[in-house]
Amino acid sequence: MRGGREGGAAQGLREGGDGLSEQWIDILLAPERDRLTVADVGRRHGISRKTYYVHLAHYRAEGPEGLAPRSSRPKTSPARTAGEIASLVVQIRDAQPRWGARRIHNELVRRGVSGVLAVSTVHAILRRRGRLPESVRG
Repeated sequence: MRGGREGGAAQGLREGGDGLSEQWIDILLAPERDRLTVADVGRRHGISRKTYYVHLAHYRAEGPEGLAPRSSRPKTSPARTAGEIASLVVQIRDAQPRWGARRIHNELVRRGVSGVLAVSTVHAILRRRGRLPESVRG
């Protein structure tokens, strides 16, 4: 718990539904309504000043709908491995099931594949696509 307090609005902010937007509106209006600083409101509700201002900007731009929870996942992943290369990694593994990431990486280099991946990336592709046995380490 922050500052040794229990309960409070910060826990209520984790609840879903329409009540969440109403709670945020109450928090966003508190500095003017209660003549408090944003820091005081943040301490009272367990949020940072930065979080307050981010939500205030969303509220001003979009109204109450702007306070709905948003995904923090990026919209695009420009550095993500191209699907063709990932498919080739899986194809090589399926043809040679005993080969590990290092050997598949070397095979890609031997074949002259452009934009050859790091060994760790080959390993991650194999793991994501379910081509690695469960780890024996614990």
